[in-house]
Amino acid sequence: MVYNSQEYDIFVGIDVDKKSFSFTVKDGGCMNRSHRIPANPENLYRYIENTYSGKRVICAYEAGGSGYHLHDYLLSRDVRCLIVPPLSIPKAANDRTKNNRIDSEKISQHLKNADVLPIRVPTYQYRELRQLIRSRQDYVNLGKITKQRIKALLLFAHLYPLIKDAAQNWSQCYLRQLKEIPSSPATRQRLDLLLEDLEYARTRQLKILKELRTMAEQDKYLEQNIRCLRSIPGVGFIIAITILARIGDPRYLRNPRELSAFIGLVPCEYSTGERISKGSITHLGDPALRSLLIEAAWTAIRKDTHLRQFYDRIRVKHHPHIGARKAIVAVARKLTLIIHSVLKEQREYTAR
Repeated sequence: MVYNSQEYDIFVGIDVDKKSFSFTVKDGGCMNRSHRIPANPENLYRYIENTYSGKRVICAYEAGGSGYHLHDYLLSRDVRCLIVPPLSIPKAANDRTKNNRIDSEKISQHLKNADVLPIRVPTYQYRELRQLIRSRQDYVNLGKITKQRIKALLLFAHLYPLIKDAAQNWSQCYLRQLKEIPSSPATRQRLDLLLEDLEYARTRQLKILKELRTMAEQDKYLEQNIRCLRSIPGVGFIIAITILARIGDPRYLRNPRELSAFIGLVPCEYSTGERISKGSITHLGDPALRSLLIEAAWTAIRKDTHLRQFYDRIRVKHHPHIGARKAIVAVARKLTLIIHSVLKEQREYTAR
């Protein structure tokens, strides 16, 4: 994904809007032209082809809600296009002016200076996989919100004393009690609606899970990667396929630290001179995936002696109030190293 700015003559920074493309064109000298056209990739390509025919052109725009359609179109026309993360575009502390033209000019300047690191654009298969994972997570979040609303309603209406066992963790028996619990007409209606929402979220999750399993069975390489990941203690099908959806093709992983940084499990560092100061983890990347890996870490330390010993060594070094949390995050980060290893070597993990 690294590029050499010396190989290109024209640098095009694009700010992608729903209705228009604002772009700034720079060359190796002092040229700086800004334009605005309707949001149609073909219009941009025609401008580049008509104005800079025979020139080596490279384009870039920020990752976001605009997706990959502009990138795909320009690439299909042999025009290199990069997608850069917004956080990689430096911003001055005293910068108080922002508009589409200024944003496009910043992108083109940093593109010309070769000081932006583009994202790795996933292939079509992994884009489809990622959409399913996002849909599943939406319904998981809906289920969590609905459960919180049900609990709040039970507390407000003082219905907890009427439930035989309030700690059944949303079993079928517990849901049956909620459907039969006596209450006022309005409370009954709201509770029934919330239970329908919960059942809807669960049904959708099962439907998406079936689609994910079908997709995995139809692709042998994807199925092999899932098998390797599931050999790791604590990693099941959902965690395995979520990892693959987020990172894309494992063959493009460069080093073990890349995966940890991508998920946000590496510590912040504020060191200067001989003073080394490290803070909490960066929390970058997908929070749902990070949460799943920490959940997997709790299972892993119960099944893998080596990971359990590692967890205990970290835990005893810290105060009892925070030792367990710091240690389990460290185990989750260690799991990312194991994940990288099994994916790159295409082998199953052997617990010790």
